[in-house]
Amino acid sequence: MITHSKRPSGFKQLFALGLSGTMLLTAGCGGEMEQPVQEPTAQQEQPLAGWVQIWSDEFNGTSVDQSNWSYITNIHVNNEQQQYTTSSQNVSVSNGTLKLTARLQSSNGYPFTSGRLESAGKRQFGHTRIEARIKMPVGPGLWPAFWLLGSDINSVGWPACGELDIMENVGYGDWVSGALHGPGYSGNTPINARFYPNSSVSNFHVYRTEFSPTDIKWYIDGNLVKTTQKSEVTRYGNWVYDKQFFIILNLAVGGTYPQGVNGASSPYPGVPQSTADLIRKTPQTMEVDWVRVYQWQ
Repeated sequence: MITHSKRPSGFKQLFALGLSGTMLLTAGCGGEMEQPVQEPTAQQEQPLAGWVQIWSDEFNGTSVDQSNWSYITNIHVNNEQQQYTTSSQNVSVSNGTLKLTARLQSSNGYPFTSGRLESAGKRQFGHTRIEARIKMPVGPGLWPAFWLLGSDINSVGWPACGELDIMENVGYGDWVSGALHGPGYSGNTPINARFYPNSSVSNFHVYRTEFSPTDIKWYIDGNLVKTTQKSEVTRYGNWVYDKQFFIILNLAVGGTYPQGVNGASSPYPGVPQSTADLIRKTPQTMEVDWVRVYQWQ
């Protein structure tokens, strides 16, 4: 079972601040400034020419499709404050969406419960376009993520397996982040960026990556927000993205990354009192409309 660290202790914020609205400033390789994220057009919402859909989970049923996903309950990393469960209170499918819900509910010595699904050993993909339509809760310390890990993690370990963070959020409505972790560029990775959607993350947005033998791209709502070339990655370590990766969807609470941003140490690491009160009053949910994968033909 996977026991790697999602975000090792000591993660530093390498993001540049002070941009307004929908601007993006990358602070990884190159440090280039991108263009504002624009409203997606109908054409952008459709698969681009040359891409053929090879798999999806539309979450149209009433339960998790376990031919696609496994429940993960034994991951405790990054000083996160949740216990993942298989309970329908934390992981459910209804009305066309997957719902991962964080609750202030003590379990196994952790103050919160939540949900995590992985496609390891079931749905794994290499050199593809992977995207999901997601809306997220807002509250500092909430840590939803949509990301990929190399399928060889159990044999080579992390970070040698490679990690591609398509989208992470630590509870702020106006930005998400993306990153690469691999040998020589993990934890305090220099390959990362903040992305600013055109509206709050509490609305649905399509988060997407395309990875090929030469580069990795990030998109929001069909708009390209960052490109990292293989040559940029190999400045720091080996390129480990020419193999299959599996998909992870999870909603963590607290831990080193949120704490590095919000500075909260109580009542829980990375979780200020306002967010603990929010979750106590109303359990907070990451909602996934669909996940789709395309192959270039």
